[in-house]
Amino acid sequence: MTQANAPDAFTETFLITIKSSISGSTAIEFPATVTTYDITGGDKDFTQIANGKGGRIKKFEFQTPYEVTLEAYSLESGTLSGGAVGTGFADLLGTIDASQPLSIVADHNRQKYLLGIAHTTSISATSTLSASTIGDRIERDIFKNGHFVSYVSSMTDGIRKHTIKYKVTAFDIDASSNITQDSSDGSAAVVVPAITYP
Repeated sequence: MTQANAPDAFTETFLITIKSSISGSTAIEFPATVTTYDITGGDKDFTQIANGKGGRIKKFEFQTPYEVTLEAYSLESGTLSGGAVGTGFADLLGTIDASQPLSIVADHNRQKYLLGIAHTTSISATSTLSASTIGDRIERDIFKNGHFVSYVSSMTDGIRKHTIKYKVTAFDIDASSNITQDSSDGSAAVVVPAITYP
């Protein structure tokens, strides 16, 4: 099989998946409500210390947390428990409601989540957690064991918009990576694998 045709760049469309760490939870797809994302952080910086010879000793700093900021538009406060299509975001900082009408109150919940973002040439792909298809390119970012830390709504542009922030450390308590960035050029049987979480 020949390598998949390469677009000039990934533009316009992308997949975005959010899944709770609760066993048996449903992976929720949000591409119809999220319009933009920004990934920052993950810096592996260092400072320098001068020695007596005039040289420099590098002191490595801890890798900084990653932050993903989403901009989104929705018509509901949250997503109905068990729903596979994301309709709202307030419950990502609180407790997911089980039925209509949705009622999401402030609480002390600190639920861990996986956040997946993927760009692909596949027109049939529906989730960032699925394995890619042979012959299609994909570039994917998977962040797991993070938390949604901010949810802000605004009407500044004459339309109700939400800005949601997700934050995750580079490693978990056992030093296993919480971050996976992978891709496939679509050649031969080269695919990115399916993701299981938790």
